[in-house]
Amino acid sequence: MKLLLENWRQYLAEQMEEPITTLRIFDFDETIAHTRSETRVKAPDNSEATLTSQKEFEEYMSQAAAREGIVSFDPVRELQELGYQIDLSDFSIVKDPEEITIVTDIMRQFPSDSKTYIMTARRGNSLGPILDYVNEIGIDASRVRPIATQGESKGAVIANMIGQKIMPDGKSNIHRIEYYEDSDKNIQDVLNSVCNNPALDEIKPEDFELIIYKVVNIGSGYRLEPQTC
Repeated sequence: MKLLLENWRQYLAEQMEEPITTLRIFDFDETIAHTRSETRVKAPDNSEATLTSQKEFEEYMSQAAAREGIVSFDPVRELQELGYQIDLSDFSIVKDPEEITIVTDIMRQFPSDSKTYIMTARRGNSLGPILDYVNEIGIDASRVRPIATQGESKGAVIANMIGQKIMPDGKSNIHRIEYYEDSDKNIQDVLNSVCNNPALDEIKPEDFELIIYKVVNIGSGYRLEPQTC
């Protein structure tokens, strides 16, 4: 918790620093590290499921939301209100992590014109353990800004970040975003919110570039598949 508070104070102090033209944004689970986290669910009809991967979690939640007529990006809260018991306790810790070095080796570089973020769909109580893990693998956590979206669209958060600082020419100071993510759902959300968002057209610099690196598990390791808008 102390590290998290110090990190936040430093983040606020850095808002006046220039030049920052690049945002590097890293998902955590299956991007920075593979973990053993499970989600246990008991539905109102007493059926139970144990979900052992992000893909299983997304598929279960999407199917349950469709049955219940829920259309929000992350239906967890609405499903809980309908009586689904969703145990996310594994995601308040970093459980049996295995570092994904093809990503963390990039994360360690910290270019001088950039800010580095970890953006996770986990809840806020996970940020301390995530920063502790980042320190444990030799990455300076004081140079990393953590964001827990807690069910909010990651694309919406990134779009908001682009508009945070407008330069005298009316354009955002952000010229480049590098986004590292394994989830197809989140990747498509970011593409829709950043690339296909008319509200951003007027503030994007002419040379604006979004590069998404999809983190793909190939069994023997991982590879990065880049795409741009």
